[in-house]
Amino acid sequence: MTILQYQKKCAKEYKEQIKFKDENSYLYGNPVNTVVPLETAIGKIMVIGPLPSAKLYFVKEVPDVPLYDSNSPFSIEPYFDGSRVRSSFGGQELQEVIFETIGVEREQCWLTSLVKVFLFDEDHVKKYHRLGKEIKENRSKFMEYANRSLQWIRQEIEIANPVAILLLGPEVVSSLLLVSEKEAMDYMTGEVIEKKIIWKNSNFICLPPPGVLLDRSARNPWPRKFAIKIGPTAMKEIQRLRSQPSI
Repeated sequence: MTILQYQKKCAKEYKEQIKFKDENSYLYGNPVNTVVPLETAIGKIMVIGPLPSAKLYFVKEVPDVPLYDSNSPFSIEPYFDGSRVRSSFGGQELQEVIFETIGVEREQCWLTSLVKVFLFDEDHVKKYHRLGKEIKENRSKFMEYANRSLQWIRQEIEIANPVAILLLGPEVVSSLLLVSEKEAMDYMTGEVIEKKIIWKNSNFICLPPPGVLLDRSARNPWPRKFAIKIGPTAMKEIQRLRSQPSI
């Protein structure tokens, strides 16, 4: 399957295949659609986040209201949100917090998400209620959709044939490596974990998600752990994998 064939198939079939309920639309009636991977480097680094973010806007004094799908996973395309120029959450954070630390260039990556549709959390529900629209919370259904999305990720891995696969956050680690989320936290060390996917062993590197690394509160140990240990370990592992002869 080619990249374009996969993209077309994903856009057409994904929501139905994971049994996604189209019970929510964005504030102005726009549907929640599949966010298809667009940055698709072959034989390089794959990055898998939990789900796409949405474009957030300032609406009637309410900040960060999701109004439209992102253009792609980890999109960094700028837009004006009614108050300032910004980009979707995730993309800029991935670049500034993770890639710069582990020595990876965005152009050398296949960027994707496990669940490929935006999900509304309780905070989004409250904001929509303030703006006169009722929606249902569905972020809590993440693992349900994630389990049904595994076949799509396997197809992407087969096409991308990555040197290493970065798993961002315990939800993604738990789903791909078949461990509990508590165990997944212990996997986020930057060290390579080998697991057979499709027809050969894949090299997984488990990392904290960018949002957690941006939280500089005293109670959050992850930024320091990432800067001192996890990030440098991941960099060395990626350098090692890149230096190995391809099969």
